[in-house]
Amino acid sequence: MLKVLLVTQDDPFYIPIFFKELFKVDISRKFELLGIIIQPPLGKKSIKKLIFQMLDFYGLFNFLLLGTKYAIYKLFNTLALRVFNGKFPGVFSVEHILRKKDLRIIQIKNINAKESLDYLSGFNPDIIFSIAASQVFKKGILELPNIGCFNIHTSKLPKNRGMMPNFWSLYNYDKDAYSAITIHKMNENLDDGEILLQKDFKLDPNESLDTLIRRTKKLSAEIFLQAIDLLNNNKIDFIKNDSTMATYNSFPKKDDVLRFKAKGLKIR
Repeated sequence: MLKVLLVTQDDPFYIPIFFKELFKVDISRKFELLGIIIQPPLGKKSIKKLIFQMLDFYGLFNFLLLGTKYAIYKLFNTLALRVFNGKFPGVFSVEHILRKKDLRIIQIKNINAKESLDYLSGFNPDIIFSIAASQVFKKGILELPNIGCFNIHTSKLPKNRGMMPNFWSLYNYDKDAYSAITIHKMNENLDDGEILLQKDFKLDPNESLDTLIRRTKKLSAEIFLQAIDLLNNNKIDFIKNDSTMATYNSFPKKDDVLRFKAKGLKIR
């Protein structure tokens, strides 16, 4: 049975959906979960830069609405973790749902740091899986697991590499009505490694981006388990992730959001 480390980030809204879906299955029958590394959500971004980025993306009204919701979630999350040790109704963060399951949580700020590599090597993992990890994996961590590091990306790679793939897939609906959940082996280039598994799904232009992200988090858990089965049974038949066909995207800017909405598409 595979020994697996998961790497994710602190997020109250979307990533818990993946874990809630995943834990509907008895994962102990699928793989040995060594622990879950929770990274800070900002990566290298400052809080000030993040605020302006979110303001441009959501607009003032939705920014204030989400900001209020975020503050409420943080308050209840603090209560759930510090007072009730995770045994509190609802789900207010990734850590909250993991504490409910009594799973090993590993707090690592920089997964590429030597001390992190030294610590993680003690687990002797077969696979390290990125579930929306907030940092780029460098050579040291990529070479640490016995089989390799894998990533879940919510686009039809090699299309829409980079940030916010759901946004760009929906934005380009008029050019391609299908997107995909892709699981690929990681290398030092962004979203570039060979593809282990790719499952298409139909986009719906009447669906908001928020709803699409929620839908793909559930789909990602399902495809993740399929990938684990392939790896457990050594049924590995990689598909080329052709860089000559790749498209790359950054986080949407204000003008991108305006063009998105001009197409009749909705953020929320």
